[in-house]
Amino acid sequence: MATDKVYVTGASGRLGRAVMARLPDAIPLVREPSGMKNEIVTDFSTDQLKGIFMGAKAVIHLAGSVETTDKKALHDSNVNLTWRIVDALPKGCKIIFSSSISVYGKKLASIPANEGTEAHPDSDYARSKYEAEKVLTKHPDHVILRIGTIYGPQFDDYAKVLAMIKKGKMKLIGKGTNRIPFVHVDDVAAAVASAVGKGKGTYVIAGEPLSQKDIYFIAAQELGVEPPKKSVPLALAMFMAMARETIYKTTKKNKPSITTEHVSILGYDRVFDCSRAKSDLGFSPRPLADGIREMVAEIKMRL
Repeated sequence: MATDKVYVTGASGRLGRAVMARLPDAIPLVREPSGMKNEIVTDFSTDQLKGIFMGAKAVIHLAGSVETTDKKALHDSNVNLTWRIVDALPKGCKIIFSSSISVYGKKLASIPANEGTEAHPDSDYARSKYEAEKVLTKHPDHVILRIGTIYGPQFDDYAKVLAMIKKGKMKLIGKGTNRIPFVHVDDVAAAVASAVGKGKGTYVIAGEPLSQKDIYFIAAQELGVEPPKKSVPLALAMFMAMARETIYKTTKKNKPSITTEHVSILGYDRVFDCSRAKSDLGFSPRPLADGIREMVAEIKMRL
């Protein structure tokens, strides 16, 4: 029995809430009651999911782990959960999955990279996302969105960076000329919502690349301070982050605020061609400078 029901995992997350704002009639799947409209509480077992998804039009799978210091949590949440969801999908149901540009690795095989560029996942997080992608391809009607680094006012991680810039404590990683593919949360949400009715296969969803220096300059300008001028070598930044992660994995104390994933995002040169997503899904990323100004305007009142 075909219906128009769309289900969303990870609906309470930051991207999930932006997607729900565009698809207000979608049905959130949650482990514990959260108060969201029409939510269904489930243990995410295959049997329960099969009953829930009966006759579904589409499942938007956003749930997953970003605990980069916990390999088991990454595999359980990013791979095993995806297996159960795919196993439970009825015939004729589409699945849209939020993957990551991290599957291409820190150093891209080609610049700009696109959907055909060879993947080189080189971290536990990237490998878990790439494994989940392989699970998705077993379902005939799927869309995999390889999403860039998401930003927006609701991402409190950036408030820490802005606070460091404001206090003059932020440092460039390397020379600062590397380009970072940030993408606004609302632009990603628009692509996810579009994929319910359009597209098939894999798409890169990344924003206009600006250099690390330019990003800090725009943010500093909005904050009314000088941009960062001091720098730390990329190799040293990676070593320090790796050392903190190793200590945390051993002691489970002092969880690092800056991980190797953070250093990778800020320190490596990554540029993507999103032509396919623009053509098939109507993806239209806003200029990064505009997005940064908007985000700083909303966050700086908290600093």
